[in-house]
Amino acid sequence: MTGIPLKMKKYPVLFLIVLLTAVPAFSQKIKIQISGPGEIKGRKAVLLTREKGFAAMVHSVKLTTGTVELEIGADQVPDLYQLHVSQTHGSLFFFLEPDTKIQLDTTDLSKSVVTHSKSNPAWEAYQNEIQRPYDNLYNAFTAGETRARKQNQTDSLAYWLDRKITEHRNLLKKTGDFILNNPASYVSLYLLKNNWYAFKDKGLFEKLDVSLASHRSYKFLKERGRGVARN
Repeated sequence: MTGIPLKMKKYPVLFLIVLLTAVPAFSQKIKIQISGPGEIKGRKAVLLTREKGFAAMVHSVKLTTGTVELEIGADQVPDLYQLHVSQTHGSLFFFLEPDTKIQLDTTDLSKSVVTHSKSNPAWEAYQNEIQRPYDNLYNAFTAGETRARKQNQTDSLAYWLDRKITEHRNLLKKTGDFILNNPASYVSLYLLKNNWYAFKDKGLFEKLDVSLASHRSYKFLKERGRGVARN
């Protein structure tokens, strides 16, 4: 799935210039292109990873004209990144890969359009079909739980808590099915690592395609699996 294109306007193309970033060993140069309205030029932005088990990789950047090459570990992409832009509402989660292009939506950064990332359509599909529906239900159940607590309604409280537990189990089931149906996807690799304790005994790692083996998350899960086997 891809985002809905923005209305066609002649915006100057903006790129990211790295101000500060750690350069990992065995790094590679990743080009990122960001386009948006002219008023974005000169604003500060932050790109950072969002993964359990690893310290966040943070790139402090400035939006300006020109081309930039980010130094990122060769085993660290594709991966999920979060983008913040100063004076702009929201943030954007996307899968960063070489030559990724982002068309900024300055009214809500989360609605920006990401292209030229092979992994991002799978990420958007997971978000739209699994994660966001769960989040909506969770919020509704939490509201019911809050009302029950305020009104001291024990039976109602138990009902809403049970609904939350059941829906979380459904989320894990759907996530596991997504991983099984997309074994060669870096999105599946990300989801498996971030839900490792829920899936560690499900044999999902063994179902992943070996094409993912060079990624640090795959190596991380492989070591985790060895630990489980020893125990």
